[in-house]
Amino acid sequence: MSLQIFPYSLVRYAGLHHQLFNDLNLKDTENLLGTLNKLTDEKEELKNMFCDALYPVINGQTDDKVRQKLINLKRQVFNDKKIDHEHISHLPDPVKNKLKSYLDKAKEMAFLLSESASKFEDEQDLQRKWLQQMALNPELQQGLLLSSPLLYAQLNSFVKKDSKNFKQKEQRILFSLLRYLSRMAFKTSPFSRFTYTGIMTLDQLGAFNNISGMHPVKSRLKLNNAIFEYLKAIIKKHPLLNEHLLVKLNLTAEIRQDKICFLSNFNNVESFQQINASALQLLVYQYLESHQAPVTLKNLIDQCVSYLENPSHENIKVYLIKLVESGMLEMNFGFSGMDEHWDNKLLIFLTDLKGEEPSALAMISLFERLKAYRTVYQSADLFERYTILQDAEKQLNAVFADLQQEAGLPLHTGPSDQKSVAEKPETTTFSTNQFNPYYFSARHIFYEDCFTPENLVLPAQPVKDFVSKTDELIRYLLPLDVMRKERKKMTDFFLKHYPNDEEVALTTYYKDYYLYVKKPEKEHKIEEETDHLALRQWEEAVLAKIAQLIHINEDLVQFNLDFFADLPKSQNLAQKSAMGMFVQFSATNKGFSGVINALLPGMGKVSGRFLSLFDPEVTLSLVKHNEKLFPGQMKVELNDASTFNANIHPPLLAHELELPGGNNIYPLARRFTIRNLKVRYNSEWKMLTLHSGNLELFCYDLSLESFYNRSNLYQLLAHFNPDARVSLQPFIQLVDRFYRDKQPAPAPDVFVLPRIVYAENVVIRRKTWRIKTEVIPVQGQAEADFGYFIRLGGWLAKNKIPKEVFLFLRKRAYQLKADGKREGLHDDYKPQYLSFNNPLLIGMFKKLLLRAGEYITLEEVFPKPDEDTVREYLIQWYNN
Repeated sequence: MSLQIFPYSLVRYAGLHHQLFNDLNLKDTENLLGTLNKLTDEKEELKNMFCDALYPVINGQTDDKVRQKLINLKRQVFNDKKIDHEHISHLPDPVKNKLKSYLDKAKEMAFLLSESASKFEDEQDLQRKWLQQMALNPELQQGLLLSSPLLYAQLNSFVKKDSKNFKQKEQRILFSLLRYLSRMAFKTSPFSRFTYTGIMTLDQLGAFNNISGMHPVKSRLKLNNAIFEYLKAIIKKHPLLNEHLLVKLNLTAEIRQDKICFLSNFNNVESFQQINASALQLLVYQYLESHQAPVTLKNLIDQCVSYLENPSHENIKVYLIKLVESGMLEMNFGFSGMDEHWDNKLLIFLTDLKGEEPSALAMISLFERLKAYRTVYQSADLFERYTILQDAEKQLNAVFADLQQEAGLPLHTGPSDQKSVAEKPETTTFSTNQFNPYYFSARHIFYEDCFTPENLVLPAQPVKDFVSKTDELIRYLLPLDVMRKERKKMTDFFLKHYPNDEEVALTTYYKDYYLYVKKPEKEHKIEEETDHLALRQWEEAVLAKIAQLIHINEDLVQFNLDFFADLPKSQNLAQKSAMGMFVQFSATNKGFSGVINALLPGMGKVSGRFLSLFDPEVTLSLVKHNEKLFPGQMKVELNDASTFNANIHPPLLAHELELPGGNNIYPLARRFTIRNLKVRYNSEWKMLTLHSGNLELFCYDLSLESFYNRSNLYQLLAHFNPDARVSLQPFIQLVDRFYRDKQPAPAPDVFVLPRIVYAENVVIRRKTWRIKTEVIPVQGQAEADFGYFIRLGGWLAKNKIPKEVFLFLRKRAYQLKADGKREGLHDDYKPQYLSFNNPLLIGMFKKLLLRAGEYITLEEVFPKPDEDTVREYLIQWYNN
């Protein structure tokens, strides 16, 4: 096998330059803290010298009143309290001199603190003014238009406020702006207006520092496909328009004995159903089974009328709608909202209706305007963009409200009508047999993708060497393949329930496997084994070898191929034919390295969502590379009923597997259906295989959405290919387990975990601090900001925590849910950049701690940002 890097890598660029935040760091902070520590030590030394000198004076004093005054004086000095100067007159001159030296030092320190506190307050005010200026940043405001229109609307008022007199409202806006701006500068995800994407290629003449400054950024607006799903839900209920929808038989429907049996899927909730194979449903089944051309509901009603005596058009229609709601029939436009061009196809569909249905005219006008808005928006200024969004909101909801009234459906006339429901429509909103009204706010009508047409060129050899090392590491980590355990369970179940040489219908196998294995697991009726024996032996061997490493400490642990060479060999491991990774590179005078942020499946699973932004050659090349894999098998892409916007992408293979209720994106001629698929056991490979006749199928999950959010059938089918899914987390957790076991119980409040490196320059985990939240210094009610700044700085220095870190309020790799602890917010798992030299960011840190769990996690900032914007690369490669 040879390793081939896909020639077009995706680059994720931060939307702001990180150097903007450098100006906010307090200058000479280290010197100030050093001077204060030096003065504190000198003051303590002088205090002790005075107290030592005072002790014999107190013992030798015969006057009880004077002795008590001297004792009080010692207490006042020892506790840093205000001194009663009347008591000083009773001191001998040498002791008075020692006291004077102490008081002079205390005065020097107080002066420095007072002067520094004043400068600190001035600096905080300057930073608030800076933030008010940054609130007018065009990139920020353009992003807020679609992500947080409420915050956008508050900015004009915010920038006019006196920065020295911010009230609670301004403090909330300040906090929100800081989070947006810091993520724009240091974080390359999520994909939105706050970041942008581009293409990277490799060349021997490329360089890591060949681009400076920001790139020209273009934007592309697209419609939220929730609009499509909502309109489809309305039209299904509309007494006239629904007759123009296409009706087809459920792919799995077949007659067994006297029943029509099928697997229904409504919004990825699946159910095996059966109805009597008689009367009208049998007639419909037989007609659609034999009829290949698309059939509208109206045509199907007419066909039923011709077979029945004394037919009623309306009664037949009601009955057919019930068959749709049962899942035996499926009714749609003939294309799905996951199609990249669904809006254009919808206009064609509606245009064909305008001669028959007057209601179609308003919809045609609406979608033509929305299409025009998308074009104008790209070159519009902020005010024009705001106006476009507001107009789009009014027009879309007005047209939908009229349709809902015509259909006799409930409706919302404004956002206030749906405050009691979730702000974003969930998939349940579009249930087949119920209708929940929704009002589309401007932020839920459009999505914006930003990209640069400039191609970034990196040097080929160091990147190729890095990818080769990463691929080598993945080979060693194949025992941790997350698909391995489920594949083994599927195989064991097959061998237990069916003869080895028997082929079983996929739907039968799925029904049995779900009933006897997955359903009990989900209901916790049986306990899943956490590890099988071979994996446990491998993990124990890894822990034993870590203990033998010589150069190991809390800062760094390094691995190489020798470490893995003699580990226990596992049988029947999956392949790594197509892989990917998110990685950040660092090229300095100390050498070249990269940090792997995540290992990914390859074949365009993550990058597919953005292919339409770039030259079609990128997509064509990706499909060609994918099709070269396993030429002896038919590769098919999976699609279920998910309507997740980020799943929208062009076809990445030559064929697709059509599932019940699925949202297909491939032409009909390039689809396989699951109806005639069979499951077999391959005794040579000791694994299950999937077949259509004599053709073996490999099924692939190539959408961005998490595999674990898909339908149960989709998840099962995704195991019918030979590829592994390897994550670095299980190996990282093994390393952490070794370090944890070395610690006394309970673990220290500040627990340091090392940077983990493979083959000298492949960084698979940054140095990490796991900190018990309750030990982090909290600002007292009467404590000034500068006092807290000094105290926090001292605590960080004591625990050797760097001044620049990424904060995770809750990190999934470590998080344990404590009883009584409230859940965090949805983005508490995201990294938040912090600089403890930055007063504003310290203020944000204080607020974030209020919603922390029992522990927080800090990670080192590595690689250190250079003169360019922060960048992350999605590199994909093949082994074939």
